Amino acid sequence: MDTLKISTLQPEIGVRASRTAPIVVGTDGRSQSDAALVMARVLSDSPEAIRLVTAVRRVPIFPDAPSSVNADVEAARRADAKREALAQVERIWRDGTDVEVYDGDPALVLGTLAHSVSATLIVAGLGRHSVMDRVFGSETALRLIRVADCPVLAVANGASHAPRRIVVAVDFSETSLRAARLALDLAASGSVIYLAHVAPRDSSLYEWAERAGSYKQDAGDALQKVRDRLHVPESITVQKVLLQGDPTTELLAFAASVNADLIATGSHGHGFVTRMLIGSVTTRLVRLSTCSVLAVPHSAVMTRARVSVEPPSVVPLPHAEWAAEMEAFSRRNFGRHGTLEVDDPEIGAQAQEFDYPLTGAAFDIHDQHVQLGRDLAIRIAHGNGQTLLTFAA
Repeated sequence: MDTLKISTLQPEIGVRASRTAPIVVGTDGRSQSDAALVMARVLSDSPEAIRLVTAVRRVPIFPDAPSSVNADVEAARRADAKREALAQVERIWRDGTDVEVYDGDPALVLGTLAHSVSATLIVAGLGRHSVMDRVFGSETALRLIRVADCPVLAVANGASHAPRRIVVAVDFSETSLRAARLALDLAASGSVIYLAHVAPRDSSLYEWAERAGSYKQDAGDALQKVRDRLHVPESITVQKVLLQGDPTTELLAFAASVNADLIATGSHGHGFVTRMLIGSVTTRLVRLSTCSVLAVPHSAVMTRARVSVEPPSVVPLPHAEWAAEMEAFSRRNFGRHGTLEVDDPEIGAQAQEFDYPLTGAAFDIHDQHVQLGRDLAIRIAHGNGQTLLTFAA
């Protein structure tokens, strides 16, 4: 097999990995993970900033089989896995980099190790999976995004340089903002980054149009605010793109039209259960994309989401004054960004939205009482729980 050549095209900024905050690279020693090794070296400043890992799945135990697997068999399997990975290292990197070998599911091994070493990024091959892989849960890249608490780069076959055309899926959440910032870190000098928002095709589009102007205008303004917060180097061009329709279909079609090297996305679900998994858009992007995919898991942001405010002063208000107080609160804080959190004994604390732009607060007669912070937060109590919007600076 031919040796892949590592391009000299490096990122303009870089992910700033180090020995204490390394890039964790997953490999199975096969050609489908060659590009992951190539990209890891492209993104890192030093070989010392890379932890190369391979995981050996445990031999399944069947009812009629012995209760344990011979230790010699397991040792031989680990030795074979390391030998294949070292041969890959020689073929791709041509140096003596060592390979760490672990027992267990590859996604869990990589995710656990990345957490323990405070990894900056996990890099793995994108691969291609069949329907049976989905049934039996062996889609490593997807499962890795589910369990990791740091960004994951799934590298497409043949990738050999820092990306030059990047499509960032923007839904105005904190995960998508962080994905955009990390995309800037990965981009080569002279790159074009497309901030792409996909507008829905449903009635909510017209409801928003009636209340606050057209969706196109509002989304365009929001995209400009995202662009302004990125601190883009002069050598990189950022373009705003507004699409409409099914998010995955539109993003993949646009990425193909601009010959994108990378699609970057925040990954989160919707609702109390699914938000701890990855969303359907990310799932389909990983399964269907022909270019590399960068995903920032929800948990990667959740670990940094907690903020504290001063203890609130409680001032009871008659129901008749609630609407006026809400209106005054809205005028004072319109457009400010914050973290919207629900804290309820039945479900625990759940951060619902990050970088949430306040457009207004209104009185709901069904709420039992409301407490307003002095431009620091708004807390709405309901039953034994509460919903808290904490403003950023």
